[in-house]
Amino acid sequence: MPMKRLEETDITGLRAALQVREAQLSAEVESAVAAERARASEGREVDAGVVDLESALRIADIRRDEVELSAIHAALTRMDRGTYGRCLSCGTHIPIERLRAEPTASLCRVCQGRAEEGHGHPQLAP
Repeated sequence: MPMKRLEETDITGLRAALQVREAQLSAEVESAVAAERARASEGREVDAGVVDLESALRIADIRRDEVELSAIHAALTRMDRGTYGRCLSCGTHIPIERLRAEPTASLCRVCQGRAEEGHGHPQLAP
């Protein structure tokens, strides 16, 4: 049975969810970066190893959020271009259930599985 195309209402709902998450992450990143700068300028006397570990963990959190923001921006761009919901590797439609669970999904389940199994990067469809 062929998969139905995404309806405009599906895209509208997914866009709204992505925009809400984008706003949350942007605020978190901005706050975390400001807090990290403030900590760096405090010059408090504590074990340097502890400070380095805490700083590394905070920076890792910021980077993770930035990666998610990048995926959100890419998904929103695909929506604007009319290519959202299509696998970037094989071009097949991504099931709405997958997009609802992971609105930033850019690969179908098969191509995502191949990518995760270490078969290298899937070839991107034109």
